[in-house]
Amino acid sequence: MQDFYPEVQKQKDYIENIIKIEEERFHETLHDGLAILNTIIEKEKKHGKAIFPGVEVFRLYDTYGFPKELTEEYVAEQGFSIDEAGFREEMEKQRERARNARQKVDSMHVQDEVLANLDADSTFIGYDQQEANTKVATIIQNQEITDSAKAGEEALVVLQETPFYAESGGQVADQGWIYTENATAYIEDVKKAPQGQHIHRVKVKDGSLQAGDHVKAMVEKVFRTGVVKNHTATHLVHQALKDVLGGHVNQAGSLVTPDRLRFDFTHFGSVKSEELDRIEHIVNEKIWASLPLDIQHKGIEEAKAMGAMALFGEKYGDIVRVVQIDDYSTELCGGCHVRNTGEIGLFKIISETGIGAGTRRIEAVTSKDAYEFMNEKLQVLHTSAQLLKVTEEKVPERINGLFTEMKVVQKENESLHAKMAHAEASSLLEQIEEVHDVQILTQKVQAKDMDQLRNMVDDLKQKLENAVILLAAENDQKVQLAAGVSKDLINRGMHAGKLIKQAAQLCGGGGGGRPDMAQAGGKDPKKINEALQSVKQYVKDNLVQ
Repeated sequence: MQDFYPEVQKQKDYIENIIKIEEERFHETLHDGLAILNTIIEKEKKHGKAIFPGVEVFRLYDTYGFPKELTEEYVAEQGFSIDEAGFREEMEKQRERARNARQKVDSMHVQDEVLANLDADSTFIGYDQQEANTKVATIIQNQEITDSAKAGEEALVVLQETPFYAESGGQVADQGWIYTENATAYIEDVKKAPQGQHIHRVKVKDGSLQAGDHVKAMVEKVFRTGVVKNHTATHLVHQALKDVLGGHVNQAGSLVTPDRLRFDFTHFGSVKSEELDRIEHIVNEKIWASLPLDIQHKGIEEAKAMGAMALFGEKYGDIVRVVQIDDYSTELCGGCHVRNTGEIGLFKIISETGIGAGTRRIEAVTSKDAYEFMNEKLQVLHTSAQLLKVTEEKVPERINGLFTEMKVVQKENESLHAKMAHAEASSLLEQIEEVHDVQILTQKVQAKDMDQLRNMVDDLKQKLENAVILLAAENDQKVQLAAGVSKDLINRGMHAGKLIKQAAQLCGGGGGGRPDMAQAGGKDPKKINEALQSVKQYVKDNLVQ
């Protein structure tokens, strides 16, 4: 079929990689699903049942992506059938949840009846103008067309001509002011109505805004300047990603604000740090080359013939807006841009993460925000150099040296702690008490962690016969307990796990373990002495003579 689908042959390696990754992921799904499925089967068998619950079939399908048919086939091999009615009931509940969610989302859209039937003329002129003398065509309040909006009130306003960009294509809406002879209002947001008009959400600051008023509309220039720099940078990022990672990369979403940009893209596998460095370097090279932008309206087929990148899922008309950055990048785009890449100044990636299967995200800053980001990092380096008492260039070398020193000190510290613990364990032998023919040793000790506490118990067990041992330590206002029982006492009813469980409960905690060795934790250090004293009674109650 390559004559009809030549792109398949061109993307052969990429397609093979996707299939391999998806197969591996499906195997992981099968492995996890089968483990859960076997647990459920064992549980149902214990209750004498042979019907696999429909709610569990749905959970495996919905949460873990485990196909219903596979569940059905596997449980049949175990002599089970599935609860079809229960599964259908859960599916219907999910559909109902989805319907409710859609209705909730739809209610949030600017799609009410007034806006859907709005026939006022409105023309966007903001690509070339950030100020305009225009006229208030319509004012809407409480989903009704009205004549005016007073100071302190919010309203939706349609202007005959507007320089304010409406949120779309990942680019946030403009903000700014409109002035009349009698009123001042701030544009907080702009969205597109179903008929294409720009709907301005305004807050009237003073006076009264009237339908038919002639107004001066002014976009906040600093806000727009930051947006256009970041928007053009996303185009450079898109092409740089293709250059470095491969032609399979495509935009999967974006957000362009005045102070940062976010770019989501398709890519299976992580992006290496050296690849990110190359992407960042390429974008900055294109900025420093001061490449001109050429923006034209073309027929859709002509635009595609030019190699313009279109976004999957977007709807395009017969005439499209083509944004061309010299001979480096060509995309279909309705957003606002700089005239020359040099205006962006500087580009810096601040993070790269995975956000889903086969989708990655880059967050970055440009211009002043990139400078401030870099300056903050340099200040951290400068402060670190001062603390380490070296020049900034020698910070990595000094840190490596400190790590080496720390490892030596840590080994010496561990050796010292072990010697101290051994010495303390030896001194504890003087604290032994006897109940019947059993040696009981209970003591609060200085142990830095559970490992050291267990080692002390082990050391004591080797030195004692017919012994029951319980040691306690307090660290970070928490209780740590370790217990040991000589092997010759296990057959006489002594069990370290049961002993320590009883002691831990007195300290507000829990734990357990083997008959010969157990550990536990607690929350109340004030109860340590009570827990230690409980050992004598445990021995008296449980020792087999």
